Amino acid sequence: MKQIMKMAALWAVILSAGCGEDILPGNTSSDPKATVKTAVSVVEMAAHPQFYEAAATISSRTKATVSAQVMGEIRKVRVQEGDKVAAGDVLVEIDDSRLSAGLRQAEAALAEAVQSVRGAEAALTAAQASADFAKKTYLRYETLFKSESVSLQEFDEVKSRYDQAIGALSQAKSMQSAAENRVSQAKAALSQAKTAFNDTTVTAPYEARVTGRLVDEGDLAAPGVPLIQLETTGDGEAHTVLPESHIRHVRVGDKLSVVIPSLQDVVVAGIIQSINSAADPATRSFQVKLSLPDTAGIQAGMFARVRVPVGETQMILIPETAVTHHGQLSGVYIVDADDIIRFRLIRPGRSGDGQVEVLAGLKSGERYVADPEPSLVDGVKVEAL
Repeated sequence: MKQIMKMAALWAVILSAGCGEDILPGNTSSDPKATVKTAVSVVEMAAHPQFYEAAATISSRTKATVSAQVMGEIRKVRVQEGDKVAAGDVLVEIDDSRLSAGLRQAEAALAEAVQSVRGAEAALTAAQASADFAKKTYLRYETLFKSESVSLQEFDEVKSRYDQAIGALSQAKSMQSAAENRVSQAKAALSQAKTAFNDTTVTAPYEARVTGRLVDEGDLAAPGVPLIQLETTGDGEAHTVLPESHIRHVRVGDKLSVVIPSLQDVVVAGIIQSINSAADPATRSFQVKLSLPDTAGIQAGMFARVRVPVGETQMILIPETAVTHHGQLSGVYIVDADDIIRFRLIRPGRSGDGQVEVLAGLKSGERYVADPEPSLVDGVKVEAL
């Protein structure tokens, strides 16, 4: 019975020690003769920024679906999903036999129109010469008629030939203008034929990564039919949502820290590009888009966390180097009033920028070893550097 009472008392002491907020130091035996020199810091309770972490998804800022502009059988697809392409790289080749024939016809039509212009120009030159001669003759006979040196009939015949020459000149000018118009039309048709022919070779509009191959060789391409999906690289965006309680803390142009866990918690500076003017009535949240700098390894679809400053709070922060881990337990070496090192368990919180938040186990004003050596043990005397 006495043995049971002793065990119950022991468990009561253990439970009472574990229920308190403070975590008591260990009971390792000390050796006051041992002395080490090390850097000692003082625990300070200070105001630090408080952050709200919003889940985000990385997305490409520029996306494009490359579609066919002409109809024809797809002869070759030169890219696969995941390939990187540069501006101008060939993505898809479409059968060009029909459009090639149309191109040759347009070239022949232009050559014929140019030849017609040359003929019209020759005719205009001849008509101009005839009109000039007829005019001179008319003016000479007009003088003779006034002096009664020629008869009226002779004068009328000369005037008639002059009028006919003027009409022929006008007609020649009209024919030349029509021939030039046919050349312009033939040039436009040739340009259209060349464009259609060139559209049989589908190229990348800019440097990007292929995210979707939507056709295979032998498929029929038609205007508007999607062929390849592209996303630009190096200009990502982070898409996130903020609850209405925190939207007042951000504005367009603000810089926020974006943490990407899959890249070993790399932190990049995101700049807010847009904030939806209206909240989603179902979730009471606002969509926010942040532009990201060109960072190696960032790909569309990755998970990220956006840190939004929402005020300040009192907390204890210590360097990560001060925390010693033993399995699942974390602790620090504190220095007591007698300058003796004691290992004390702590309850760590969030970490970042080389510091760890301490939720329990330390009090303001206590001293601790800032960067303990691996050989440091509990109970030795310390000489602060």
